[in-house]
Amino acid sequence: MIVRKACAEDIRAAYQCIEDAREYHRSMGFVQWHPGYPTCATIEQDVEAGIGYVFAEGHEICGYCCMIFGDEPAYHRIDGAWKTDRPYAVIHRMAFSQQSRGKGLSGEALALVKAYCLEHGVEAIRVDTQGENVVMQHILDREGFAYCGLVHFDGGPKLAYEWDG
Repeated sequence: MIVRKACAEDIRAAYQCIEDAREYHRSMGFVQWHPGYPTCATIEQDVEAGIGYVFAEGHEICGYCCMIFGDEPAYHRIDGAWKTDRPYAVIHRMAFSQQSRGKGLSGEALALVKAYCLEHGVEAIRVDTQGENVVMQHILDREGFAYCGLVHFDGGPKLAYEWDG
């Protein structure tokens, strides 16, 4: 599997990963993203801004995320404390296709994101998730992200995690 910047041809498959993840979240009894977000237009905007990334195996898109190098204003206030005040990348909207679920790709994807960030001179990664998303919390814990507190983002409190390479 590789991680690369998404291009216009990837938008449909990337958005399908979002929809598949949304359905998975519903099956687990929670809503990670509020209704109407993210949309296909959100993915298009990510791609146009150069912050949309896909995880691919060969020609198949198996996952998607938004990766921002720089500041996330919602992370300025945290009920807790970040591990570092160094420059960081932010991961939003990480999602995998239904066909990719259960193959252990989340760990591989986060390893690719870490390596990509390090290659670009960024040694910290921040991410937030819903309190109900225990699967993502487990993945973040397993992959060396530390729980740092609560941030208020996208209409409510989110659990904030940071990896400090």
